Amino acid sequence: MLIPNKINVTYGAAMPDGKRVLRFAESNAVSTEVLSYSVLKEIRTDKTTVRAGESARVTVTLTNTSAAKLLNVLFTALQPDNASFVGGSVKVNGVALPDADFTAGFDLPDLEPDGTVIIEYEIKALKPDTVVRHFATLYFTVDDPERGYVDYYENTETVEINVIAGEINVAGQIVIRTFYNNRCRFDCCRCFDFCGCCHFCGDFCY
Repeated sequence: MLIPNKINVTYGAAMPDGKRVLRFAESNAVSTEVLSYSVLKEIRTDKTTVRAGESARVTVTLTNTSAAKLLNVLFTALQPDNASFVGGSVKVNGVALPDADFTAGFDLPDLEPDGTVIIEYEIKALKPDTVVRHFATLYFTVDDPERGYVDYYENTETVEINVIAGEINVAGQIVIRTFYNNRCRFDCCRCFDFCGCCHFCGDFCY
């Protein structure tokens, strides 16, 4: 986002002959760029609900819409509660980074104006009945014409993933059965033996 700034001055003066005159003056125009609005940081996941032990893929898209080149770009993220990063899952613009370290951060290419970089990785849910909240942090440097090299950092938005139980408890539920040649065929891997069937689908039904 560019914020233009210009000063307009109106002033009056008394001339030696006693006349009063009114004058206008205008400064040169300057612009201030707010990088927080100029570096777009989109984060999303391919799943909003997972089971404990299941992974979700995170995609972060960074776009530089400013007029400045972003230098020394570093990507970091804290390990979210109730989840862990999947080792070897990081890709940057489709290229795998098997040794990427989220805590220390890993380098991204410099971003020219209108440049884009896409980071992908996986996080694994560890604990059922929880919500995994996750965000990432971007560090970069800009060569300011007035101040020289200036360091910045910004966070992405936070995404949430609901974690449900890893196994479904079927105790007390009716299991649907179908029959073929007097043998029972089950629509799931667990069954009850109230009809005379083997508990693991092996014997005849009565």
